[in-house]
Amino acid sequence: MKRFIELIDVPDEIDMVNVFRRPQDIPPHIDDILAKKPKSVWMQLGISHDAAAEELAKAGIKVVEDRCLMVDHRRLAV
Repeated sequence: MKRFIELIDVPDEIDMVNVFRRPQDIPPHIDDILAKKPKSVWMQLGISHDAAAEELAKAGIKVVEDRCLMVDHRRLAV
């Protein structure tokens, strides 16, 4: 029995995966992310994983690392 839904189980397209995980916890999620192929993956402030970002980018997924989505949204919305 799965405790959490996997991205591949989401029936619709996914625009963005917002990552709130420690950098060392990101690699186990890469296969799930690649299987669903969202348009982008956003790693929140203080989170980056170069190898994961490179793998996602090679698959055509846009990657943002070490940025706060809320801060950037507020800055761009003005």
